[in-house]
Amino acid sequence: MSSINLIILGYLQNKEKSAYEMVKEFDSWNLSNWLKISDPSIYKNIIKLCDNGYLNSRTVKEGEMPEKTLYSMNEKGNTYFNELMEESSKNIGKVYFEFNAFFNNIEHLSEEKRKEYLINFKNKIEERRLTVESRYNHEKHNEIIGSGFFLLELYNEFYNVLEKWSEKVIDHYN
Repeated sequence: MSSINLIILGYLQNKEKSAYEMVKEFDSWNLSNWLKISDPSIYKNIIKLCDNGYLNSRTVKEGEMPEKTLYSMNEKGNTYFNELMEESSKNIGKVYFEFNAFFNNIEHLSEEKRKEYLINFKNKIEERRLTVESRYNHEKHNEIIGSGFFLLELYNEFYNVLEKWSEKVIDHYN
């Protein structure tokens, strides 16, 4: 299942956009913070989706600007989008944390280094929690409700739990 394809197809449901515009919009969503995705992979997948007949494309030239290709959904793309959505609803995937290897090896450190690194870890969590919490509170006051807000709420709750958990770990090793 391709999360990247799902994001692209969902985004193009009701609008026609260039690959550049999509990448810029996805960057503004901070998409790489909640999906394993990169700008080159977005471009690559747009081209593949078009080559496989899931997207229509047309080239336009506006004034003195260089030509650009605009992409839009077609019926085959909509069918594929629905297949990906169904597959996603039945397979939530596994959750891996980048820090699992760090914690797996924490006991191989001297007590001094272990304390130092655990404090580094806790500080980084607090930094992320504050960033997410700030954005969450901003969006909450804007009364924006929808799937994006619910994902933001999930991350807000996750970082609160992770911060409490890191305090327990530090207490354990003190």
